[in-house]
Amino acid sequence: MSSTASGSPLPRPTDHVPAAPRPGGLHRAELRGRAIGSSVLAFFAFGWTVCGTSDVRSPVNTVLLAVAALASIAVIGFAVRAGRPASDAPEGGDRARGKAAGRRFGLIVTAEWIGIFAAVRALDATGLPHLIAAVIALGVGIHFFPLARLFNVPVYDVTGIVLCLIALATLLLAPLTGSDLLWTLLPGLGCALALYATCAHVLRGVLR
Repeated sequence: MSSTASGSPLPRPTDHVPAAPRPGGLHRAELRGRAIGSSVLAFFAFGWTVCGTSDVRSPVNTVLLAVAALASIAVIGFAVRAGRPASDAPEGGDRARGKAAGRRFGLIVTAEWIGIFAAVRALDATGLPHLIAAVIALGVGIHFFPLARLFNVPVYDVTGIVLCLIALATLLLAPLTGSDLLWTLLPGLGCALALYATCAHVLRGVLR
């Protein structure tokens, strides 16, 4: 007779064993959100590459755009792959909380776009259009800080800091060097690399 010293039956191999939690403890909505977020970041990373190479008059422009396009396609492909196991992850949370997060996200993005639009109009009206790329990088960087807390993605804080530093470096180095090319090259390629690195970090955490 199979029993313990206290008389309780030993668990049989067929007894139910709870499934191990998914690495990182991510719920379904978090998995999908990070996959979608990475795709969006990859799209904007390509846009920043276009901005950074807009004044480059050489075959390097074509090469950089081709590399960026392939990188964005790769990120989106990995994001799709990362989103597929979401149906097997625990549901987690509730719809009301998800809707509240969606509203907060909408407010953050709306505030970002309004601020950027106002800044661009002001710079254009005052004859300072060369500052636009750096100011946009600063605005985008700032908007990552509330997103880091909203979606519980700490690396967004690092992304925000890096983008703000790129903007400040542009405002400092472009006048010092006297190079008009730096006004678009530095924020464009700098922000693109920062966003691609963020995508890689987020997707690595999801896929593993």
